Amino acid sequence: MSTLLSSTLAEANSQIARVTSNWYWFILAGIVFLIGGFIAIAKPVIASFTIESMIAFFFIAGGILQAIQSFSSNRNSSFIWSLFFGILYIALGIVLLKNPVAGLFSLTLVVVSLLAASGLIKIIYSIKLRPLSGWIWMLISGLISLVLAFLLISNLAASAAITLALLLAVEMISTGLWLILIGFSFRRAYNEIRA
Repeated sequence: MSTLLSSTLAEANSQIARVTSNWYWFILAGIVFLIGGFIAIAKPVIASFTIESMIAFFFIAGGILQAIQSFSSNRNSSFIWSLFFGILYIALGIVLLKNPVAGLFSLTLVVVSLLAASGLIKIIYSIKLRPLSGWIWMLISGLISLVLAFLLISNLAASAAITLALLLAVEMISTGLWLILIGFSFRRAYNEIRA
């Protein structure tokens, strides 16, 4: 029994050592994400246009793949719809590339719509949860989402120029911090296993 337990522990330690031995890559990736996030904050307009262009290329690539897939599958009733959506995605990507300013406005309106919808859903849900403790936090979160949507829509020109970049920056910085913290945690675990 003790032999089985010791071999299981040795195998678990070996797996942990394998996972944590590359801890420095997590820290390096975290630093890269942090740098990218701070660049997006420092140059929000350039970052927003870059994001808009990337989204346009993803639409075009996705549309091409959708169209190819529609021709390679059996020509059933979904063929026309699949081909239609492929062409629609390609056209949308080209429109975004040809007119990036309008694309930024459109993407910002999507963000505003998502924030407003999220805020309303959270408020409605918080009212349904009202007898339970903690419902107020969901209500506050919903109100914050609505206020953010209102602030973005009230100054759409400035919002369109920086919204996507700031959202990207927050995501990149939080991801960078998470990766760095995981990297140091892995390093500590790796050193403990080796000791």
